[in-house]
Amino acid sequence: MAAAKKYRIKVRVKVRQRILKHTGRALSVVSAAVILGYSGFLGFRALSSLSPGRFFSFTFKSLSVKSPSEAISAEISRRMARKLGTGFSSADAAGLAAGLRESYPALSRVKVKRSLFGGRVSVEAESEAVVARVLLNGGGAFYLAENGRLLPEHYGPEPAELFDIDVRAGSGDALAPLASFLSELRAHAADFSSRPVRLEYPASGEAPSGASKGAARTCRLVLENDASVLWGDFDFTRAKISRLNEALADAARRLRGPLKVDLRYFRDGKVFVSKLTDI
Repeated sequence: MAAAKKYRIKVRVKVRQRILKHTGRALSVVSAAVILGYSGFLGFRALSSLSPGRFFSFTFKSLSVKSPSEAISAEISRRMARKLGTGFSSADAAGLAAGLRESYPALSRVKVKRSLFGGRVSVEAESEAVVARVLLNGGGAFYLAENGRLLPEHYGPEPAELFDIDVRAGSGDALAPLASFLSELRAHAADFSSRPVRLEYPASGEAPSGASKGAARTCRLVLENDASVLWGDFDFTRAKISRLNEALADAARRLRGPLKVDLRYFRDGKVFVSKLTDI
């Protein structure tokens, strides 16, 4: 039996060159991808060793300051002077803002902005808005902010003084309702027939029988005619002033001497007037 013939497949020269060309191109692409991937891995490892704040830092070249006090502006400039010409990161900006708020509690907001292209740092500090200057616990003077905070100092314009304000309060007392009431009272000060000369908060020993702790924290107004007014809730301010004026005018025709007016039950439609010496 004759052996089967074996045939070798010959690839034409042009076809062989084309195959080799495509194979080489594919190997080049794969090699480039491997190199890029490894380079990216090395780059990521290098960047990961840096904090995000350091990675996005820039060179501090100039400073812009806006604050409510020349002393605060000078302090900001002093703190930033040692940073001039060095890197200033977002973490540095946050640290500066936190440090200023800690050093100056009467600041309501400190904003530090960086211009990455110009190297400029802008610092804006704003003072807490206050409604009145008060005497705290019979001692030193403090400022009552709109949000109820008691501040040892204030950097903005002095609040207009309408009358003396005595406040007895602890660190945990919520004084925002009193601050709101004083703002409203200031707006209607001209409506009093006899203007207030002193406010006491809370009015000591004036809790109604069976009243809750919250109801006991009323204020007392002393008027120019020596009348003592227990105000009650901080509601109906304008209506209370109008009713107070009527009660004082009516009582003055019947009673001699300073009066006591109790507005704590105004919500129930009741106003009590008596001679101050009868209490």
